[in-house]
Amino acid sequence: MTKANFQGMTKQELRAYVLKHRDDREAFYALTDKLRQESGIEITSPEQMHELIEARLDEADVRDAYKVLEEIARLGTTPFKDIKRVLGI
Repeated sequence: MTKANFQGMTKQELRAYVLKHRDDREAFYALTDKLRQESGIEITSPEQMHELIEARLDEADVRDAYKVLEEIARLGTTPFKDIKRVLGI
C-alpha cells in the first residue's frame, strides 16, 4: 500500500482525507500543522479538530444553500427577501 503524501495535499484534500480516515493520526497531525498556519486557530485535540472541520463544512453548506435560494428567486416570482423571511434567515 502506498503511503499518502500529506505535505503535497491541499488543505481541502487533506481535510477530506482525514474525514474519511479518522483513525489516521499522521494525517490528522499533518492537517493540524496546515491549520495552525492560519491565524487565530489553535488545535489541542483530535475532537476539536473534527469539530472545526464539521463547522467549516456546515458554513460551506449554508453558502451553497444561499446560492440556490438566490437562483430560485431569480427563476420565480417570489422575491428573494420573501424566501429568506419564510425560511427564517
